[in-house]
Amino acid sequence: MNDFLLKMMLPVVMQIIEQLLSEDNIRKYGDQLFDFIEDAVTSSKTTIDDATVLPVIEALRKGLGIPDND
Repeated sequence: MNDFLLKMMLPVVMQIIEQLLSEDNIRKYGDQLFDFIEDAVTSSKTTIDDATVLPVIEALRKGLGIPDND
């Protein structure tokens, strides 16, 4: 019985995952995530995270093709 349900649900779950991981969603939610991180880093009092985290975010944006749509 459990094997049957798993076999029936697997195609539906895969379709949902495919929609969630679409290029448009990765760009949209990736930009929001990166914006959140950038805001947290720039609003902190420390400067070491500015020098380490922000360049990594910039490289990830370029590599993943996620523009900064502020």
